[in-house]
Order: sequence, then C-alpha cells, then structure tokens
Amino acid sequence: MESADAVIVGGGVMGCALAYQLVKRKVDVVLLEREELGSQSTGKCAGGVRQQFSMEANVRLQRLSVSMFEDFERETGHPADFRQIGYLFVLTRPQDVEDFRHNMEMWHRVGLTEARWVDAEEASRMVPVLNVDDVLGCTFCPTDGIASPADVTSGYASVARRLGARLREGVDVLGIDVAAGKVQGVRTSRGDIATRLVFNCAGAWSSSIGRMAGLEIPVLPYRRHIVATGTFAAVPRTNPMTVDFQSSLYFHPEGDGVLIGMSDRAEPPGYVTDVNWDFLEKMFEQAAVRAPALAGAGVKTAWAGLYETTPDHQAILGPVPEVEGFWCAAGFSGHGFMQAPAAALLLSQLLLDNRSDVDISPFAFTRFARGSLVRERNVI
Repeated sequence: MESADAVIVGGGVMGCALAYQLVKRKVDVVLLEREELGSQSTGKCAGGVRQQFSMEANVRLQRLSVSMFEDFERETGHPADFRQIGYLFVLTRPQDVEDFRHNMEMWHRVGLTEARWVDAEEASRMVPVLNVDDVLGCTFCPTDGIASPADVTSGYASVARRLGARLREGVDVLGIDVAAGKVQGVRTSRGDIATRLVFNCAGAWSSSIGRMAGLEIPVLPYRRHIVATGTFAAVPRTNPMTVDFQSSLYFHPEGDGVLIGMSDRAEPPGYVTDVNWDFLEKMFEQAAVRAPALAGAGVKTAWAGLYETTPDHQAILGPVPEVEGFWCAAGFSGHGFMQAPAAALLLSQLLLDNRSDVDISPFAFTRFARGSLVRERNVI
C-alpha cells in the first residue's frame, strides 16, 4: 500500500500552496484533486488581494499574504501577475462609515498605515466612471490589488512537484479511515494511501470530506457570479478594485476590459454553478447606479463559482481535536485565494514548529463548540 506523511484533499490554490510549504520542509506529501488543479473555486474567482478586513487576525494574516504575493516570483520562479492597483471601498451608509473608521484605527495600529480615507471628490478622480452623488466616504489601500489565480496555483504546484510532492488529478477521495480517534489512511478511486495526517482543503466540498471522518465541518457553498466585458477604455488598467459596500457590487480592470461581480444575498446555499442571467440583469442594474458607464459594457463571458462559507465568514485553520490527524484549511468565505499563501505557511509552522509567525488561533475549529464566533463584516 502507498503511504505518505500527509495527504491533502483538494487541489485549488490552498492545497497547492500547502503542498509546497510542507514538501519544502521535507514532509512526504500526496495531494488529491478529483478534477484538475485549480479548476473549481480558485479558477472561478475574481483574483482580489486585500488587507481591509474588520477582524484584526484577518488583517495580520493578509499583510503576510501580500508580502508573499510581492515575493512570489522570486521564491517560486513563477509569475503571480500581482498588480497593486489598490482597493477602494465605497461607503454610502452612515453606519458603514462609522464601522470603517473603527477599522481604520485598527489597520493603522497593526501596521497597515498606508490605508487612508478618500472623500467623494477624490474617489471620482480615482475612478472616473463612479457615481459619487450619495457617497459619504471611502477607504483606499494602495498595496491591495489583484493577482492571477491560475498563475499562482500553477506556480505552487510546479515547484511542489519539483521538490517531490505527488500531485494527482482525476482522483476521487472515497473515504477516510479512522481508528481509536486517529486518522489511519485515505481510500481513493486509485487505491488506498496509509497516512496519519489529512488536510481538508476541499473548499465548497469540505463538509463532505469532514463527514468521511465522522466530523461536521460547518461549510456551505454559495454561488457567486462574475462577468467579463469586452474592451472598455473607461476603466483603465490603473483603476483600483472598486467595491460598492452596500450592494456588494465590485469591478476591476481585466485585460482591456472590466471584470464585474456581485453577491446574490437572497440565494440559498447549493452546488449549482450555472449562470443565472436574471440575476446578471439585477447586477447590471446596480452597476448602472454606481458606475453608469458600465451599463454600456458588453458581456464577453460570464461564469459562476462557489464561495465556501462558514457561519462567521472566517476560515477554519488547524487541527480538529475530535479526530487526531485531521486538519482543516477551508471555509475562507470568499477570501481563499488571497489568504492561501499565508495560511499555508502558518499551517506548516503550526504543524512542524508548534507555533506560527501570525497567531491563527482565532481560526481554530474549536471556536464553533465554544460559541466564540467573531463575524468578519467586510465580506463581499
């Protein structure tokens, strides 16, 4: 029977980043992906990378992630296409302004000193297509930006393979063997693997993997839509990622066009990823309000992917005490791509050094049993 020090279930950016961090430290790793690496949520995300969160632990984790994106090509030899065009959060409700003022104080305290307030007039100069008639204020962080999910995932996968990790595509995980409360192995469509350590990096399917080990992992899938337009000169390449916080509408330059997305907050959880064209009509109606010029942008392509959402919109990072050897890196609630570099490094440190450069205890699985949930409010 094949054996490994660790088996990673899920070949999105999180699984590939973790495979790299573990094999770099001489851990014998097998990664299993039932389709193709990066083909699910990673390959369908908007590529945003930001540090403007409402919870301090997320800001600290993201500051590390941004430094890793900046250093990605030097470390891996592969491009990340990380463009620090900034994130502009557009605020139209008094309560949001008050909340973001508290956030700004925290951001500056933890070292995100480049984040600043922007008034409606400056926002209009930064984003010429923006309607600022009802804008009460904005926050802007110039070190935020966008990167390429495909490039980052393939970069991590390539260097992990070069270092000896076994990354396998087209392999279904059928079961996880547990005896006396400890992981013993993984059953797959290509045979069994003996291991004492499983990392659940299965994204929107994390709850299914958890149940194989007799665990309830509180992750639900939610459909999220994205549209890419044809050539659209009114949003130049330097335009920041712009987020209308009240509606969740966002847009950023993509090639010579624009990428536009918005959450359907009324849609129940589910695994459907067909495009709902009725919802896209609503999205363009909102776009016409916030950035009227976008109403004239033609749809080049549209797709939908899945957010893996937890009750508090926070990731689950680390061991699950009920089953020894079962770890989670899941439930990122729309932030998996941007948080993966740091999360992978910190999990490898927690596993091998029993400590990590950034405290990730706020993301521990045990918080659900304790009922000590702190909701991340800056979700899109």
